Amino acid sequence: MKKIKLVLIALPLLVACSKSVYTPSHSYPGDPLKEGVPNMTVNFYLDYSHSDEPIYTMRWYMLKPLGEIPEKAKLTDANAADPLYNKFLGYSEYSSSIGDNIWDFENDYKQSNVLNLYGIWVSASETEVNE
Repeated sequence: MKKIKLVLIALPLLVACSKSVYTPSHSYPGDPLKEGVPNMTVNFYLDYSHSDEPIYTMRWYMLKPLGEIPEKAKLTDANAADPLYNKFLGYSEYSSSIGDNIWDFENDYKQSNVLNLYGIWVSASETEVNE
């Protein structure tokens, strides 16, 4: 009887310690290993305050830099929603960022199913405003 109890106690421990590897038979949405199929959605927003609707949405490849700003997502100073912040710096994943957090389209990439990029705007100097 003691041997049966010992086996019943030890069996779950042995099963839990066994190493098993699960390999899915089909790819899953956003699978970074599935070649040739865009597996990420990239949303471009005017800025963080206007993030209800993206100005442009596209499908892209996870872990691959975009290379350049898509033509439909290009912003200029004329697109500014706030006259006090009328100088476009670039896009960022963050609501406000200057410097290192500006998205580098040549080198930056993301491992995620969705990438949201927000326009970053700063106040132009007084001399630029008067020109």
